Amino acid sequence: MSEYVFRNVSQIGEKEYQTVIDGQELAEMWRDGIITYNPEIQRGTKVKRGKDNSEVEVAVYSKANVKKIYESMLSGQYFTDMITLNILADGSEKIELDDEGNLNVNGEINISDGQHRIRALAMILESNDKENTAFDLTELKFPVKITNYDVQTAQQQFHQFSQGLKISSSRSEYFNQTGLANIIVKELMKNSDLAGRVEVVRNSIPKNDERHIVTFATLVNAIEIVYKDLETRVQAMELSKYLTEFFNELINLIPELYNYEKRVQSKETSLIGENFMFYGYVAISKVIREKENWKEYLPLVNELDLSKGSKQWYGDVIKRGKERGYSIINTSESREKFKSKIERMFKKLLNEKTE
Repeated sequence: MSEYVFRNVSQIGEKEYQTVIDGQELAEMWRDGIITYNPEIQRGTKVKRGKDNSEVEVAVYSKANVKKIYESMLSGQYFTDMITLNILADGSEKIELDDEGNLNVNGEINISDGQHRIRALAMILESNDKENTAFDLTELKFPVKITNYDVQTAQQQFHQFSQGLKISSSRSEYFNQTGLANIIVKELMKNSDLAGRVEVVRNSIPKNDERHIVTFATLVNAIEIVYKDLETRVQAMELSKYLTEFFNELINLIPELYNYEKRVQSKETSLIGENFMFYGYVAISKVIREKENWKEYLPLVNELDLSKGSKQWYGDVIKRGKERGYSIINTSESREKFKSKIERMFKKLLNEKTE
């Protein structure tokens, strides 16, 4: 919680305000922890290994972009633009706009849009303090929008910002509050064994990532492709309950989904532990959904031919790597073909078992 007074503020909406703040003040607010980074309404966090091999979660941003803005500001080539701050609406915040235009705030103040610019300002402030530079940050005047949104609304605002940003589709989709598939995946992340296993920052799973098995964007896309008839929030919540059970069973059934070492090893030759395979898993969930005893049939997954060397995948889903090994063709066309082929293969196994 921070106490701060914003000067010369005008109210432009029920929960929106506007003012102008110079670069010196913004940099000091960041340095002093008055403005903070909230991963839930920004680009998230990534895990970084420390010198003692411990894992530390750090903010996601581009150091290269910060350096470019820093250099642009110092050279006098930077044009100031709007920065958005959000006073987190969590029930504990206190906000009062007095008759003199002072916005008195007691609450958590997060950077909503402008993280790279504020980091660049803080770099100049630090450089000035060390007497490496003597740049007058007060010359930079920033229009600042101040909002008072809860996490969900702030995420939706960032989703709008992100349409013009170079962030991953996983992170952008994570902030989309209206998509039914997004709602389902967030429910799965809270209530199923997928909790802690869904990557919400990147579009892919790095080889050294021990925790994540699927990206947010892949799960959303898979659900949209397979469950095309999804139309209402009620239907979405019903489906999320079923998929919670489905993925709990599936993860328990396939060692590659809960054992990092086995997953890394299997990825050399098999699709079973790949992020891409979730297009197939979601397709299978629909094939057996209406069966009363669907859990009996789920082990048939282990009878599918998921070898990357299989001719049935070559050209459509798999291609040879430049040096050796295999790489996955991840396009809208390949996803559709993969989903359809997995459906046919699983239905065949299902028919053979029930005959």
